[in-house]
Amino acid sequence: MIFPAVALFVVFLGYGVVVPLLPQLAGRGADDAKMVSLVYATYSACRIGSQAPGGMWVDRVGGARVLAIALVVYTISLGGFLVGSDLRWFLFVRAIEGVATGLAYPAIFALVLSHTDSRSGGARLGMVTGIGSSGMVFGPVLGASLATRGARVPIGVALGASVAVTIVSLVIALRGRAPEGRLDEEKPMRERLGELAQMARSPLFWALTLPVGFNKLTFSSLQGILPLYGARGLGLTTTRIALLFVLIGVCFGVAQPVGGALADRFAPRAVSIAFMPPMLLALLGMSMTRAFATFTIAFATYIFCSSLIFAATMKHTAAAFGTNDTYGGVSGIFATVTDLMTIVGPLLFLNIYGVADGAVFEWMAGVGVAFMGAFVLFGRDRGARNRLMIRP
Repeated sequence: MIFPAVALFVVFLGYGVVVPLLPQLAGRGADDAKMVSLVYATYSACRIGSQAPGGMWVDRVGGARVLAIALVVYTISLGGFLVGSDLRWFLFVRAIEGVATGLAYPAIFALVLSHTDSRSGGARLGMVTGIGSSGMVFGPVLGASLATRGARVPIGVALGASVAVTIVSLVIALRGRAPEGRLDEEKPMRERLGELAQMARSPLFWALTLPVGFNKLTFSSLQGILPLYGARGLGLTTTRIALLFVLIGVCFGVAQPVGGALADRFAPRAVSIAFMPPMLLALLGMSMTRAFATFTIAFATYIFCSSLIFAATMKHTAAAFGTNDTYGGVSGIFATVTDLMTIVGPLLFLNIYGVADGAVFEWMAGVGVAFMGAFVLFGRDRGARNRLMIRP
């Protein structure tokens, strides 16, 4: 469990350290808004597009091998930011990084859940996700603290960490075993693909995408809304706005292991449903206050509940559809479907914010009611309640 968590941390760290430095790295090119937006969009498209085929590749050759290859490619892409300053070059580098990240996610998911029973599956997955996602908090902090020495200094530090983890991953892959055990490679690929196709036809699968989809829909929107609303609606300084972003990472990191542990102890669906009302009420609370303290409390409550539901739903999905030789495919397809919300979210809610200001949080709550209501109606797991379907 430790190595997948460290690998995910490094991936998040490298992504997070570049985000605040991109304008400085690009120089005058940073004024080209279309190219800058294309750099981010290309990363997202490549990450989303590589997850499903990457997951099926994981099921074919094992998570350790795919993770090693993903980290090699990721390290190369991070090193690319040390060369040149043209946005067209960064477009190419970000595309490579997106592919590498899309391969790494299902590999890590499969490594964590392989040969895991119901007593620890959710907690282990939540712990890895929580530790790994903290890289998104440390990345911007690292970038900001070392940027005075040059934009490429913090990238060099993140690159050093990535190289070290990549070397370890190659050693593990060459030894032919994963840290959490080997995946079952006996089932024919046709049978594995048949199981994934059956999953895609299941109403339960699509119901399970709704809580995680809503999480990504709103989180991606808040990246654009918080700087605008924080300055204009709440009168916050740049430092306080940055603290809100740090709070996202902290709450997400803490909620993941808590949600996973609860999903191990109780039915994952029941855990998700229990935290939906406070999550939606917190969104309404964000729209009703203009004071920093009360907004922060409501905001932290929303992030915590949403992240906890995220962890419980991932356990629910693994319990309902995963086996040792399909975890990669399940993760890849599930992530691909839900990540589409990271494209829809900013387009939808930033436009609503433009005309509704702080009432955008009420619109988020309304969309959340629709998403969560559909999950409650169609998210009954009749075949694998609160247990991972592990092949002996």
